[in-house]
Formats: sequence, C-alpha cells, structure tokens
Amino acid sequence: MIRRYRVGWLFTMCGSPIQDATVMVEDGRIVSIEETGIWRDAVDLSQWAIMPALVNAHTHLEFSNLNHPLGTEGMTFPQWITEVIRYRQGFGENIAIEKAQAIRSGVKQSAEHGVGVVGEIATLPLMEVAYDRPEVHVVSMLEVLGLDPEREAERIGQARDHAVYPWSSESVSAGLSPHAPYSAPVRLIEQVVQLSQQYQLPLAMHLAESREELELLEQGTGPFRMMLENMGLFQESDFPGGKKPADYIKLLAPAHRAMVVHGNYLAEPDIAAIKQHKETMTVCYCPRTHAYFHHDRHPLEALLADGIRVVLGTDSRSSSPDLDLWAEVQLVNEIFPNIPPEQLLPMVTRDAAFALGVEDSFGRIDPGQKAIVSAFEIGNDCPDVLLAMLGGQPRLWNLGDGLTQLDLATA
Repeated sequence: MIRRYRVGWLFTMCGSPIQDATVMVEDGRIVSIEETGIWRDAVDLSQWAIMPALVNAHTHLEFSNLNHPLGTEGMTFPQWITEVIRYRQGFGENIAIEKAQAIRSGVKQSAEHGVGVVGEIATLPLMEVAYDRPEVHVVSMLEVLGLDPEREAERIGQARDHAVYPWSSESVSAGLSPHAPYSAPVRLIEQVVQLSQQYQLPLAMHLAESREELELLEQGTGPFRMMLENMGLFQESDFPGGKKPADYIKLLAPAHRAMVVHGNYLAEPDIAAIKQHKETMTVCYCPRTHAYFHHDRHPLEALLADGIRVVLGTDSRSSSPDLDLWAEVQLVNEIFPNIPPEQLLPMVTRDAAFALGVEDSFGRIDPGQKAIVSAFEIGNDCPDVLLAMLGGQPRLWNLGDGLTQLDLATA
C-alpha cells in the first residue's frame, strides 16, 4: 500500500528545499518524491516543513533520569569526572535495572524532541530491552576503557562480543567507543580501531575535550594525573608526555568511521590531521555541554572551513539540561551567526547519519530511506521557512504508519 503526503516544504538534504512536494511511502520506506502534482488521497501537510529525522550523534542515555546536570556549572572537568564516578557508585546492586530504566526514558525523551537516531555510549551491564522503541534507531557504541593491563584482554573480548551481538530488533546497531586518552591506553585504542575495521562499525572517542586533558598528554602532569594517582591507576608509561590530540587522531584514522567527540581544544595541527582523513572522520560538537564547562570558543568555523564534517550531540543530562537536539542547533545558530542556517541541518541529519554508519536508512529524504521524519508546523504564507523552523520545535513522525488528519489535529 502506497501512502502519499503533500508537504509544504521538503528539506531532503539531497539538494535545495522543495516547495509543495508529494512524498510516496511504502512498507515504511520512501519510494519517490514528486515536485508537483496533487493526489486526492494525499494527507495534507501543506502547513508543515519536513526534514529527515534528527540524528543525535553523541549521548550517554544512562544519565537520562537526572533532573539537573552533575556538579556545578564552570567546574573543572576532572572535578566533574569525580561527580560522575560518585553518581555511578550510587546505583548499588540495582545498577542493571536502574540503568535500563534511565536508557528507556532517554530513548523516549529523544523521540519527544523529534530525534529518530541516537549515537548512544553504552556501558555494561547492557540490556537490549532498554532500546525497545522502534521509531528511534539506537547505535549502541560500547564504551571501552581501563588502564589496568591485566584486564585488557577482557575489555577487548567484551568489545568483540558487542560488535557481533545478534540484536533482535532492526532498530539497534552496534558501534564502539574507546573512551578517552586519559582512560584508554594506546594499545587498547589500537585494538578497538582494528575491530572497527574488521566489522565495519562506527567508532567514537572523546578527544581534546579539556585543557586538563591536553596537559596530561603533553606533560604528564596536572589534575588528571592527580585523579588517576588517587585511584591507583596512573602509570608513567601510559602518560609519558609529548603527546598531542593529532597523535590520537592518527590512531583513529584507520577505523571504518571515526568520530572525534567534543574537540573543544583542537589546534591547527590537529585539524590538519583530521582533514587528511575527512572522508571517514567526523567531529562531534556538543554545544550546551561545552557552555556548561565554560570552555573556550569551539573551533567549529575552522573545521567547516577545511571541509570537515561537524555533527551535533546532546552529550548527556549529566552536563546538559535535557536531550533536546534542536536546542543544540539553536545555540549554534546563536553563537555562530556567520554560519548560514542551512549549513546547520546536515549536522543533525545527513552528516550525523554518516558518522554513525546508518546513512543507508537515515539522514536524507530519498527513495530507499526510512520514512521517519522530523516535522515543523509553519502555517500559511511563511516568509522564511528555515527561520520559522529554528524558532520552533520538531515532532517525530513515522510516515510509514499512515499519518492521518486526526494525528495532525492532535499533534
């Protein structure tokens, strides 16, 4: 059965927006788009702007039950890490149940904010049932970390198991995430990159996130060293100094897809290293988390000027007020007024889907893509549709389910 939708404005991410388009859907997939023509049986979406379902490139859903971010705004990053550790220790014996509840809530919150794909950093124990919401695709990227060499084989075994896990739902796929330079030694990162190559999986790593991280890499000193020493985890061989983010970018480059998460303090040599691998490498910027820690201005403009894909993420409710990805877009539009608004849309659709390895089903409105979209009500005779979208809030719709006029009336 073919379903037809007449759309006021269609942002396909495959070219210029189309005014007054008809979208044909069958078996949950888009089959064709007509730029003209009116079908009597088409659902009237003439007062709506439609774009691909939003893609949240980076989030930690285990924190989704928090009412407020952890710690205090502007605190140092190592201090905040200590708050995260304390929070996780509070789960106690019910960790699996409470974590699953938080993740399930986070997926639901994502859908409520118009998000159809999330790049979720998963931690063990992992319960697949927590991802059970068919309209939201979860890329479950297992967090791999640990400075203890005696547990390295165990960590890699867990990563391999995750890479080949037989998910029961097509709305879940796998990815990997060597956590960060201060929590994953080089030898561990290299093995995770090899798994990404072997199984053609997306990979994400926190990098150049804070000045304290840079100090640890460059000099082997500072607050991160003190924190690791207090935990009994610091070894000189892991942090000899003389390292830059560019060294880690080169480690990540052979991955099937590599995403540098945050990149708040990427310098020119680091950006040049990413540029050499921009066909498969992406940078994920989390604007509201960036603001929470009062970081220096993000190098977003320099990255875009070099043709590097930049995508957006909400990070988590441990450092951001909610999981509203569109609020991240709105903040970027406010902070970087010189970036054209139309350049922001691929950051949460086409380019983000590519970074997460789901570009065959998400990120564009094109034949063969899933018919899951984000919709904005714009009304009649809107003088600037994109401006109206930036001032509005998206709704997540699955056009394959047969949207009706009743759905529109109660949306």
